[in-house]
Amino acid sequence: MSICFETWAQEKLTPAQQFTRDIVNKATSLAAIPPEFIMTSNPHVKPYGATLATARWGANTIYVCWENPDPAFSEAMSWVREAVRSSWEKYSKLKFPGWEKCASLSTGIRIQIIDEGPRTETIGHYLDGMKNGMKLNFTFSKWGDSCKQTLEYCVKAIAVHEFGHAIGFTHEQNRPDAPGECRLLSQATDPDKLLTPYDPNSVMNYCNKKYNNGGILSSLDIQAVQTLYKAP
Repeated sequence: MSICFETWAQEKLTPAQQFTRDIVNKATSLAAIPPEFIMTSNPHVKPYGATLATARWGANTIYVCWENPDPAFSEAMSWVREAVRSSWEKYSKLKFPGWEKCASLSTGIRIQIIDEGPRTETIGHYLDGMKNGMKLNFTFSKWGDSCKQTLEYCVKAIAVHEFGHAIGFTHEQNRPDAPGECRLLSQATDPDKLLTPYDPNSVMNYCNKKYNNGGILSSLDIQAVQTLYKAP
């Protein structure tokens, strides 16, 4: 259990990083994984693959809207937009216009603000037009209490991770070539498609000593998104 995390003992961890380390240290069995992690493990996402071959969006412009925008969360909503713009949008031809209140027939990614484990209800273009297809947490009262101390960091890092699912990426730690202590967090399903070598620094990797890599795409994340959606 110390291969990926031996340097953490000498580091001062943020609450979010501590949360991630605790997940991996406890993951000797599924029963040992905290409930808040189970809530965000995205069981619908086909494990072991970097992406699902059928999940790529057919166009590079993907509209985004809010199911329940609230002036009380205007700053957090802007953090999400900024995080997406400076990650997936910056390094590919993807564009995410919109960001207004959803209409009944809105297509694209529909985000619900809710105090639950952040997640997507499916992956890639299968989210298109799905009501409450993505769930994001801005209060962390009932889930992820430590994020209250690092609110902007958590909101941005989680947004980049969840938008990774929304454009078609699965969890990196679920790949068959991930280290054994990281595969403890995976689910037993065959891979679909691997775009890059295993990436310990991916924003899609829970087995990363930096929580969601701080919302910063790794070089292999950039390579992967450019493989699917081309370079800007």
